[in-house]
Amino acid sequence: MPGRKTHEKVGTISGAMYAAHRAKEQKSEHAIVETLGGALGGYVGGITPDVLEPGTSSWHRGACHSYTTVFVLLSYTAELLSDLEAICRERADSAVALIAHEQGEIYEAKVPDFFDKLIMFIAELFWRALAGFLNGLKAGYISHLVLDAGSSRSLPLLTKGF
Repeated sequence: MPGRKTHEKVGTISGAMYAAHRAKEQKSEHAIVETLGGALGGYVGGITPDVLEPGTSSWHRGACHSYTTVFVLLSYTAELLSDLEAICRERADSAVALIAHEQGEIYEAKVPDFFDKLIMFIAELFWRALAGFLNGLKAGYISHLVLDAGSSRSLPLLTKGF
């Protein structure tokens, strides 16, 4: 049975790779930020099933460790994640526009000072990293379930009794 360190490593790598794949059309510096966010999301996703259902025994796997969860994550979250990813990227682009002073009316036609530019830069990084984090979270969670499915106890269809 894979241990926590294995889930952490595989989740981090899976999250980074999936986030990088999803960001492949972005500028390279944006893709890097999304990939780093994906690595963090993958780490979190890789340990989440065991946080929700702690591994007190090899029979601990319930609904959070089930084939049904894999199906739901693969089938029903793709559109939601795409929408959230687009929102995050739009927010990041808005922050860039403010830095570039393309939306000067928000600043009442004054040039933003250094502090304002720094805040907008941090906002841009946050939104781009969040886009990657969300993709990485899904990939990390699925990587955990794939690793557990390959163990001797495998995964239940729905929960422990099923």
